[in-house]
Order: sequence, then structure tokens, then C-alpha cells
Amino acid sequence: MQAVVRGFIASRLIAVAAAAGLVASLGSCTNATAPSGQESAAVHSTPGATARPAPAFVAVLKKYSEDLRAGGATAVVIQMKSRVGEWSSAEGVRSLEGNEPVRLTDQTHIGDITMTMVAVSVMKLVEEGRIKLDDPIQKYLPDFETIIKPPGPVSIRNLLSHRSGMPHYWDYPADLGNRRFTHEERLGFAAALRWRPRQFPAYRYSNTNYSALALLVEKLRGKDIGTVIATDNVKPLGLKDTLMSGGTPGPQRMIHGYTKEKGELSEGTLAPFHAGSPDTGMISTVPELNTYFAALQKGTLLTRQSVEEVHHPKYEEFGLGVVRRYDECSNNAYFGHIGVVRGYAALALISADGSRQVAMTVARAPSEELIGFDDPQSIEMSEAAVEALNLAC
Repeated sequence: MQAVVRGFIASRLIAVAAAAGLVASLGSCTNATAPSGQESAAVHSTPGATARPAPAFVAVLKKYSEDLRAGGATAVVIQMKSRVGEWSSAEGVRSLEGNEPVRLTDQTHIGDITMTMVAVSVMKLVEEGRIKLDDPIQKYLPDFETIIKPPGPVSIRNLLSHRSGMPHYWDYPADLGNRRFTHEERLGFAAALRWRPRQFPAYRYSNTNYSALALLVEKLRGKDIGTVIATDNVKPLGLKDTLMSGGTPGPQRMIHGYTKEKGELSEGTLAPFHAGSPDTGMISTVPELNTYFAALQKGTLLTRQSVEEVHHPKYEEFGLGVVRRYDECSNNAYFGHIGVVRGYAALALISADGSRQVAMTVARAPSEELIGFDDPQSIEMSEAAVEALNLAC
């Protein structure tokens, strides 16, 4: 298992990823369970009128799901909502052992999407006046200097937007094994690596940024990051299946993820490495991901001013805890995040006006191949999602 985790950690890539209110109709959509091998659809039409064909986006998402399943993915779950129609699909099995059909509401790892939730918790501290985005984290967390020895002040804004220059702890050269790590330990791994030159605050994706932010949040709240995320993100929306990995009680309907180690099938469904992690630790469902990002975009979790702040810098592909993709329909943007952990991938995107959104999760085809935030499969997922959204203008 250590060899598998080591390969995963060493392979995490340094990536270039990549606001108006939500229309009321999205808030009223139901999250019905779709049996494996079946799909559900709701195309809006006038009573008495001739039934309209399925929206164009359906063909894109169906093909994406079919291609993944043909390639060996054990589960593909998708839900899309728009003014021209809604569609969901759950294909595959929860686990290879039980061969039980996967359901739309099954829980799964959401990987880096965890960062959006941490960013919301940070922005709540900003709203309360307890921190300022452009202040150095050292002002609130003096131990930061001791743990990682930065070359200078590191602003909270640059940590949120991956522009701090901080090394990526996944790149630590030694075998970290598969166990639970503290935030300080993750920062310590990065301390052994070289910082990016600080002539300019260039974008450089690094999960270590969120280890630092977790320490900040925990110090000011006096609670662990999983509890704070639940308070700030989960409970206000009444989400029942979104939780931090490693907590109690654990997930009840988990989709299992598989990889290969020296040609042998290996399961890492609840790997200790992700437990309590502020960059990859959260578990959720496809419907709850859509509910979450709809609420965030609408301004339910943060003030409108904070939501606008999260979307900046405007022309970059990563804001404060969210990725941005181009929206051809409105010449604006889709906001959300992509999450990858070994054996799994997840995505959630919503248009700036809230009228179109999609969420999907995949239990990937078991493989020994190295993965990362912007690996080819993640790029393919993002492209399929954006194409579908652009067909729902």
C-alpha cells in the first residue's frame, strides 16, 4: 500500500486549473435516486404541447458516462440542472465485492473540492473582521514561520488562490506511507522543498496552502477543521451526506474506489491519508454538491461581497478556493472545483447566474497510472462538463 500511496503523492501535478444570484427553480429541484443502469430526465414543456426531444447536453453526458464505463470505470454518477431540462444518471456498482448497483445519492470522495469549503470558512472569518485577506498569515499564526520557514510574508489571499509560491507537499521525495497526518506534518514535508521565486505572485497549485489555512481556522475557531467546515458549510444547508473523512459516524453508502499495485487490484476507499485533510478530506454526493455550489453562488453561505471576492482575480483560472471555466453562453464564467484522489474524481460547476449547473463523480478504472489535479482524465471530465453546460443556454 505504501508503494501505491507513494506513487500517488509523488505524482500530484502542479496545475493550472481552469455572480449573480441563483434562479429559484434550482433550489426547488428534487434529488431523486436513480437506479444503476437507468437515468432520470425532466424536460420543461408547455402542457398539451408535443413532447420535445431531450436537450442536446444529454447526449454529451451520456457518451461521457458510456465511454468511461467501457474503459473500466466502476461507477459514474452525473446530475445536471438547467432551464432547458434536468438529467441525472447513475451507472455501475458501489463495490466490486458486492456488485450492488450505484445510486445517485451514494457518497464518494470529492478530493480537492474540500478546498472550496475551507475557503468559505476563511471568508466567514473575514466577514467577522477577525482577519484580513491581504494580511500575512504570520500575523495570526506566528508558528507558521517556525514550521515552514517562508522567504517572506505570505498573505491569506495568496494562500487561498495558490499564489503563495509554497511548495506542494505531494512532491516530498520520501515515502510518506498511508496514515493520517497533521496539518503541521504536511507543512513540514513542504518545508524540505524549494519555494517558487517571489518576484511575482504567480499561480502554482499547491495543496500545502490549505494546510496553512486549516491551522489558521483551527486556531481562531478553537475547533478542528472538519467541525468548522460542518458548521460553516454543511449544517446551514441541511446536507446529510457531506462529511469529513475519518470522522464519526462515517459514510453509510460509500462508492468504493480501486487502483492497481503491481498488477493486483487494491481498494483505498477510506485511505487514512485523506482523513481530516483540508485539501482532500471531504466526502459528499452528486446532488449535495449541486446543492452546495448553488447555495454558494446564490449568496446563502457568504455575503454577495464575499462571493465576488471569491471569484477574483477575474481573468485567472483559479479564484479564492474555486476554479473558473469559460461560459460561451453568457461570455462570463462557470465556478466550482475539480477533485481528484487515487481511484476517484469529482467535479461541480455552476454558471454565474445560477441557471445551469452540473456535478459528477467517477470511481475510475483501476490503474497504476499516476494521477493529479490536472491529469488527462480530469481535463476530459472538465471538458465534458463545460460542453454540456454550453449546450444548455
